[in-house]
Amino acid sequence: MRAQGVYSEEMETTGGERRAARAPVRRRYAYDVDDMLRLLLREWWLMLLVFAIIFGVGAGFAMTLKKSYTADASLLMQLGQDYVYVPAAGDAARGAIATIDEVVQSEVEILNSAELKHRVIEKLGYHAIDSSFPKTFTPRTETERAQADTRVMKTLSGLKTETAPQSNIVRLSFTHKDPLAAALILNTFIDLYQSYRHEVFMDVTAPLLENQKAAFDRRLRQADQTYEDFLLRNGVGDFQAAKATYTKLYDTVMSEIYVADAGLATARARLSAITARLGQQAPEMSTERQLDLSVPSKILALKQQRAELLTRYTPAAPAVRDLDEQIRALETMQASGRAIGEKEHRIGVNPIYQQLLTDKLTLEAEIAATSGRRTQLQAQADQVTQKLQSLVGMEAEYNSLATERNALQTNIATFTQRIQETQAAREISEKAQDTVRVVNRARPPDKAKSLQKPVFILAFLFGGFTALCAGLARVFLRKGFLSADMASKTLGLPILAQARAK
Repeated sequence: MRAQGVYSEEMETTGGERRAARAPVRRRYAYDVDDMLRLLLREWWLMLLVFAIIFGVGAGFAMTLKKSYTADASLLMQLGQDYVYVPAAGDAARGAIATIDEVVQSEVEILNSAELKHRVIEKLGYHAIDSSFPKTFTPRTETERAQADTRVMKTLSGLKTETAPQSNIVRLSFTHKDPLAAALILNTFIDLYQSYRHEVFMDVTAPLLENQKAAFDRRLRQADQTYEDFLLRNGVGDFQAAKATYTKLYDTVMSEIYVADAGLATARARLSAITARLGQQAPEMSTERQLDLSVPSKILALKQQRAELLTRYTPAAPAVRDLDEQIRALETMQASGRAIGEKEHRIGVNPIYQQLLTDKLTLEAEIAATSGRRTQLQAQADQVTQKLQSLVGMEAEYNSLATERNALQTNIATFTQRIQETQAAREISEKAQDTVRVVNRARPPDKAKSLQKPVFILAFLFGGFTALCAGLARVFLRKGFLSADMASKTLGLPILAQARAK
C-alpha cells in the first residue's frame, strides 16, 4: 500500500486474485495525542474560518447591545378602607378584608396598567422617555400619536415589579440607557401611581369626564380644521373683522364719491359762469395812446420868425404877409379842433380775459381729475360691494361653524371645570388617607449594565468549540495517513521505506 510516501512491499507482491478473494476490512485508525494535534493543525484553515464566522457574528451582535442603567425603588402597601367590603345594601359579609397578598397583587396590577404608562407619557413627553424623539415633538394626528405611543411603550416596558409572599413590600426597577431618565421615569411612575390608584378606588366619574372632554377636544380639533379650511378657501382671515372692514371701507368710498360728485357740480357751475364772462371780454385792449401837438408849436415858431422879420421888414412886406397867412391857417385849424391828433396807439393783451381763460383751463383740468377719481372710486365701491355680497352669501355657513365651535369650547370649559373639581376632591382624599407609602425613591444609578462582555465570551467559546468540532470532523472524514508511524500503527506492518509525495 502507498499512502503519503509509505510503501508496503508485501502488499505490492500480492496477486490480484488474492485481493479479489479477500473480504473488505474496515480499518481503525490508531491516533495518539500527538497525531491528533498534527491532524488538527493540518485543518487550521477550516477551523479558523468557522471560528471567524461564528465569532464575527457574535461580536457584531454584541456591538449592537447598549449599556443600560437600572433605577430601584420600593413601596410599602398597607391595608386600607379600599380593601374592606362595604355592601350597597344589607350587612351580609360587611367588613370582609382582603389578604396582604391580594392587596399587593392588586396594587402591582395598577402599577403595570397601560393607563398609568399613558399618563407618564402625557406628563414627561416623548423626548424625556425616548431621546430619539425631538424635544418639541407633538403628534398631529391620531395615527401619528398611536405610532409614537407604541414606540414609547417599548421603553416603558422596562418597568419591573418584584414581590414576595406574605410581604407588603413591592420593589420596583426601571431600566433605561440614561441614568437620569431611569430615575425620573420611575419616580414619575410612583407619583402618578399614587394619584391614579385613588381614581381607581374612589372616583369613577373622573375617567368618564376626561373621556368625554377628550371626545369634545377631538371634535373641536375637527371643527377648527373645518373652520380654518372655510376661511382659507374664501380668502378670509377673520370673518367678522373682514365684514366690518369692508363695511367701513364701503362707507368711506361712498363718502368720497359723494364729495367727488359735489366737487364736479361746483366746478362745472364755475366753468359755465367763467365761459359766459369770457365771451363778453375782448382778447385785446388799448394799452397806450400819444397825441400829436405839432400845430401849436408851429404857430409859436412862425410867430417868433415873424417877430424877427419885423425887425428888418415892415408888416406889409411879402415875407411877413406869408408868415401871417401861415399863422392864420394854423390858428384856423387849431380853432376847428383838427390841430390835435393821435400820434401813436398801442394795443395789448386783455388781463381780465387772460385771468378768465386761466381759470377756465384750471377748472377743466380739475373736472377731468375729479372725474377720473370718481370713476376709480366707483370701481372700488363695486369691488367692495361684490366682496360684501360674497361675505353675506357665506355668512350662514360661517355662523354654523362658529356656533359649533363656540358650543364645543363651552362644553370643554364646563368639563374642564368639573374635572378640576374632581381632582381637587381627589387630592383632599389623598392627603386625608394614603395606604401606600414610598420607602425608597429612585435615584440615578451609578453603574451601567451591559451584555456585551458575556456575549463576547460566549461567542468566543462557542466559535472555538464549533471550530474544534469542524476540525475533528474533517480529520475523521479525511482518508490517508499523515505519517509513516501512523500508517504502521494502524496497519500493524513494519515500515520498510518512505518517500515524499511529488
